[in-house]
Formats: sequence, C-alpha cells, structure tokens
Amino acid sequence: MRQPAFLIAASLLLAACAHDGKDAAPAADVSPMAVTDGEAAYAEHCAGCHETGMLGAPREGQPQDWERRSRLWQGVLMEHAKTGYFEMPARGGKAQLPDDVVDAAAEYMLEKTFPDRPQD
Repeated sequence: MRQPAFLIAASLLLAACAHDGKDAAPAADVSPMAVTDGEAAYAEHCAGCHETGMLGAPREGQPQDWERRSRLWQGVLMEHAKTGYFEMPARGGKAQLPDDVVDAAAEYMLEKTFPDRPQD
C-alpha cells in the first residue's frame, strides 16, 4: 500500500515543480492586441472613426456609405485595413496591430453592414 501514496506524493511534487507561476501573466496584463474577437477588435481599434464617419470613413451598419467601394468585399477591405486607404491610416494608425486583429475587426464590420453578403 506504500506505492499508491508514493505515486500521489510524487505526482503532486511534479505538478508543483512544473508551474512555479513566474511565467503566468495576470489577467490585467494581457495585451489588448491578443484580442481576436471581431466585435471587441472593432470597438477598440476602429469604431472611433467608423461609427461617426470621421474623415469620410464608411460607417458600420450603413450600406449606403459603402456603395462606391469594391464589390470584392473581404479581400480588398482586409488589404486596405492593413495598408491604409485614402484618409485611413494603415491598421487604424496602430502599426503594431497584428493581422488577425485587423482581419477580425474588418470582418465584423462587414458582417454588421452586409449580413447577407456572399463570403469571399
């Protein structure tokens, strides 16, 4: 009967050694750039201009603002969001934003504006 107690003690010891907590970041320290949820990414990085139409930005949820834009939707929008387009700076002026955050925000904006659009 000594063996099971030894195995349990050894398992607990190994589990404690495997994670000392030094590498774990507190939730408050998680970078906002880690957000890949489209709605959250849009709200944080894009809504300031795209909700008001600042500098001619097409507004989310307003299809008429997008009428003169490319019908290639997703592909063109993703590229413009990353590289800039007319008055819109690349990545909304936040050069450090990863592609997945930019893509998620742009996709969210398209889905809210054109819920019935065909997917690329």
